[in-house]
Amino acid sequence: MPARLLGSLLLLVVVRCAAAGPPPPPAVQRWQMGQEALRNGNVDEAIELYRQSLQLDAGLTRNYLSLAAAYSAKGDDDRALEHLVRYVQKQPDHVMARAHLGEMLLRLKRPAAARVQFERCATDMQDHSELDAEKLIHCESRLMELAEALDDDYGEHLHRGIGLYLLACQRETLPDPNGQLPVQGVFFRAAAELSAARAERPDEARPCWYLHLVWARLGQQHPANRWLRRTEEEAALADLTPAERRELQAACRAAVTQGRK
Repeated sequence: MPARLLGSLLLLVVVRCAAAGPPPPPAVQRWQMGQEALRNGNVDEAIELYRQSLQLDAGLTRNYLSLAAAYSAKGDDDRALEHLVRYVQKQPDHVMARAHLGEMLLRLKRPAAARVQFERCATDMQDHSELDAEKLIHCESRLMELAEALDDDYGEHLHRGIGLYLLACQRETLPDPNGQLPVQGVFFRAAAELSAARAERPDEARPCWYLHLVWARLGQQHPANRWLRRTEEEAALADLTPAERRELQAACRAAVTQGRK
């Protein structure tokens, strides 16, 4: 595994599990000893300590994340993947662990499986406002690359369009939003990609929803309202995420209140 990915995985273990408090139970002590052994480069010793920790407490799931890091250090990608999959199964809401799983699957040339993980990541990240916007943009970029690799023209246009929309929103917060990459131009590029996605699959609601958001950001109320109505018409059987559905409902209520529908 590349050093950058291994380092990120090790940091993920520390950030997820570090905590202060009273003396830990034996299973946690074994895990801590394993962490120390891994930091000192004693990988086999660390693996044995993590296994002992699991024997003492099968519910101490951080061991799976640590085992994934340890096997990665040994260059055993298959075992690393096995333990990272177990961890994500037991901790399905750990978004960044799932993102690392997607990266690992991608590196091991399993694009369809990687796509499943990145799709779940993108959905979950929408409910985690504390996460850096860069992480969601990166996730959409990965989904665009995977769609291209899998000859999915709709997915390629959709995720490129969503990624460009998110990038433009991010740039709006910068001191010099127009700089070398004018925000308005990025929004227009996003609209073009989303329109291409809509042309590929006229019955899908997600391109409509993001076209509504793009035109609303550009201050173009008429096309924004038109795409909002299209999204609402097709939402019942649509592939909108839970966060997108909530935002759609709020936008529709606001439109009724303001007399725009």
